[in-house]
Amino acid sequence: MTGEQSVVLGAADPESIGGYRLEDRLGSGGMGVVYDARSESGRRVAVKLVHQQYAEDAEFRDRFRQEVEAARRVSGAFTAAVVDADPDAVRPWMATSYVPGPTLDQRVVGEGPLSGQELRQLGIGLAEALRDIHRAGVIHRDLKPSNVILSEDGPRVIDFGISRAADRQTLTTTGRVMGTPPFMSPEQLVKPRDAGASTDVFSLGAVLAFAASGASPFHTDDSPYMTAYNVVHEPPSLDGLSPDLREIAEECLAKDPAERPSVTDLLGRLRALPADRYALAEGVASGDRTDGHVVADADTRAHARADADTHAGDDADSSPRRRRRGRWIAVGALAAVAAVATGAVLGFGPLNQQEQEHTSQKKQEQTEPSSSLPAGWRAWNRTLPSSKEGFQNVDNRFYLLGGHTCLTYTKELYCGGNGIALSRLDPATGRAMWKHPESDTTESLMGVSRQGMVVAVVPGRTDSTSRLEGYDVRDGKRRWWADIGGATQGDIIRSGESDLVLTQSWDAETYVAVDARTGKIRWSRRASQTLSCYDMVVLNHRPYALCHSNSDVTDSSYRTAVYALDPATGRPETMLDSRRDLTLVGSQDGQLVLVDSGVDSPGDAAVLHVDARTKAIRRVPLSLRADQEVRGLVGGTLYFVRPNGEVSAVASTTGKELWKESTRFADISGPVVAPGQEGPLYFGTRGGGFLSLDAKNGDVRWTTEPLTDSGGPSPDLALIGDALYSRYGYDQLTTLDVNQPRASA
Repeated sequence: MTGEQSVVLGAADPESIGGYRLEDRLGSGGMGVVYDARSESGRRVAVKLVHQQYAEDAEFRDRFRQEVEAARRVSGAFTAAVVDADPDAVRPWMATSYVPGPTLDQRVVGEGPLSGQELRQLGIGLAEALRDIHRAGVIHRDLKPSNVILSEDGPRVIDFGISRAADRQTLTTTGRVMGTPPFMSPEQLVKPRDAGASTDVFSLGAVLAFAASGASPFHTDDSPYMTAYNVVHEPPSLDGLSPDLREIAEECLAKDPAERPSVTDLLGRLRALPADRYALAEGVASGDRTDGHVVADADTRAHARADADTHAGDDADSSPRRRRRGRWIAVGALAAVAAVATGAVLGFGPLNQQEQEHTSQKKQEQTEPSSSLPAGWRAWNRTLPSSKEGFQNVDNRFYLLGGHTCLTYTKELYCGGNGIALSRLDPATGRAMWKHPESDTTESLMGVSRQGMVVAVVPGRTDSTSRLEGYDVRDGKRRWWADIGGATQGDIIRSGESDLVLTQSWDAETYVAVDARTGKIRWSRRASQTLSCYDMVVLNHRPYALCHSNSDVTDSSYRTAVYALDPATGRPETMLDSRRDLTLVGSQDGQLVLVDSGVDSPGDAAVLHVDARTKAIRRVPLSLRADQEVRGLVGGTLYFVRPNGEVSAVASTTGKELWKESTRFADISGPVVAPGQEGPLYFGTRGGGFLSLDAKNGDVRWTTEPLTDSGGPSPDLALIGDALYSRYGYDQLTTLDVNQPRASA
């Protein structure tokens, strides 16, 4: 193995190792030195010699022995074959075949990013290499540009220094994480013992992005610790990549390992791509990439709207099946927000106590850019500007239209719909940075696209129609509009270069897909000709619709179906067809998760796991009370709430109740968890109060008193760092610091 660049031997370098005559030094890393060497017969090899300080480290010797074993197991067309080795020598060494060519890192730094056929072949070659490596039962765990040699016959993957056999425990000691932050997976940084084959897929996505753009999608010049934080918590920076490459890279870089494609799937997709499109987007030069706007973490957006569809009149519904019109959930972190721990940035490498205290201190400085609170934040409470129509009074009660009232986008805050004028608010003060005139009426706030477009539903030209409009996040000016029938809710999904706004018309029960950049309708299609479709989740950029029989259908002929919708055409594919009344909650480990409350058959409640690839269904029995309602799926835990405020946590895979906690609040929202955290849980209460529970045991951490005794729908919650926001009543918005809730209140 080699990187083609060499350095003349010095006085400290040996003349030979294991009978191999050393000619040049090819490189030196933290663990050893690599030499250009010759055998007695003249065969050219690369010899890796361990640094002296590690030679007497028993753990490192075991690691090096494991590296030799792994390299021997995977020797083939896509790696450097092991020629000889002695892991028991005074200074352990290993000789591999010499592979001429620069490393990917050297190539990009010296000549610029790859494009066209060269880039396509790199992706295919790396996927083929990982396929063979994994077939040999090895996980590389350190795929990065400097470990990829661009040889004449394709890329070669080298350096199995921190690899491990798939059936063997890693040698990583507690508290030590090994790897290169910009190309490590979130699980490597948080739970390195759990890093599997999907870890290499994540690294491959980061390497491809680097090869195409010249920069890591997570790198920051601040420190390797901040880069590690970005890997665990932040979306990748992929601006400028072509639509084809961007979509593949995004899927590889999913935070949840279960949502990443397999190497086989990835290889097929790379082979199917035309070479001339597999590069930077047109008009974007290397080095001109900007951070731009990225879609808010799916869990943040999902939690912000998780209960905004609740109707004030629902309690008066005497139907045995209470239809939850409008609970659309963007799956991603709602299904896996607890997959990574809060301290991941501290988990990279052996930080000493002083560094940990310094990092903790920086996090508490509210006025610094690194603060977990918006700069200049102070606790506030404001009345949101009302729209022309305000809240509609139907049968002497207020009626909330579908959709959410407030949501977050990166570190920005937007409100609108349900009687609130569309506006962008300063998250630090609550003041409107821009707002639409009160004469304008916004029915529902859909979300924010990657292109920086706020998407909302407004009244159409007639009383029974609606119109979709896109507003620039910078100034609130309308950029496009589209007639969409009678839709009142929807979501934004990723689809190639431009996002897709997927809405549903309640009149025709038809899904309408609109380009989030231009407002052009891509397609319009019914998911079912006989069922009414209300709920939807988005898993791995693909929407799944939950459809029911109408309420007047007899129990014997009642049906629930789940359809996967093709983002490009809207074509539905049946995933599940049941006679039960089911609620689509979210996803976990690549599976859709539904809850059967047993309303038709007491004592027969269950959790259903539907594999998104194979459609296989696994049913897990549940023990539920009749008045329990599922309010969210966080990681692998389902959360149920009773009208009296009792919260229950249930393991979705086993149906076992983990804990139950009685609160003194009669009606609370679903849980909100900070992205990448295992807890704590945050809830909102009517009147602007807050509640925090320990995710592990349900213990009450703190509560705040309501700000008013007025009624209204269940609150909407959202998080920006440590700032928790709640829309309560009908038009009030308040915030507090989750670390100092009483001081904030």
